[in-house]
Amino acid sequence: MTFTNFSDILTYTAPVFLSISIVIGLFYYKFIKSEMRFLLLYLLMCLFIDVASRIAGEYYNNNLIFIVIFGFLELLFFTLYYQIYFFKRIVWSYALSSSIGLVYIAWEIISLWNVSPSEFQTYSRVISAFFTITMAISYLFEKIENKEKQNNLIKLNSVFIIFFSLHLIFFLPLNFLINVPSKIKFYFWFINLLLTLTFYVYLGIEIWKNGLTQKRLHSGL
Repeated sequence: MTFTNFSDILTYTAPVFLSISIVIGLFYYKFIKSEMRFLLLYLLMCLFIDVASRIAGEYYNNNLIFIVIFGFLELLFFTLYYQIYFFKRIVWSYALSSSIGLVYIAWEIISLWNVSPSEFQTYSRVISAFFTITMAISYLFEKIENKEKQNNLIKLNSVFIIFFSLHLIFFLPLNFLINVPSKIKFYFWFINLLLTLTFYVYLGIEIWKNGLTQKRLHSGL
């Protein structure tokens, strides 16, 4: 088995991990905290885009537009997520800047809809990651200033900083990774796949742990 074949097979673990995490989340749904329920929506979104992009790839041999669509949905999700559960207020600077980012990504979706892979160049995932990192770092500094102790949200926020920082670095040279003839690009995609799978597994575990803990508290155990 070649490295490329192994990587292709490994991509099918993404919808498996997402499906397992979603089933766990639905099983504990009435027990898990609201911020974890919202994360469950993110996993559903990831699964939908994953499946839709595979179907489009089979029928049209080009599913790159889903990178842009996911960038739009991801930025929208995390802008709402940080306003509601982290800052717990509307931070207008981030709301407005994210809105500008969303308008730009929407323009990319329209302009890149029928573009061939050789001409495909998007900054949607870079923009999405950048704004998410900005909100995450701002929240972290806010908690440091208030000298708040470590809690689950701070831990989750730290994971977001790490994940989206690495994601941003990966998606900066996206056009190179799509069109370069060298096999080196497969190693980059493989690393990104492992990073994404790790992120999905982490979120699934956090939802499971939260659901299990809250269920025990409700049961008086």
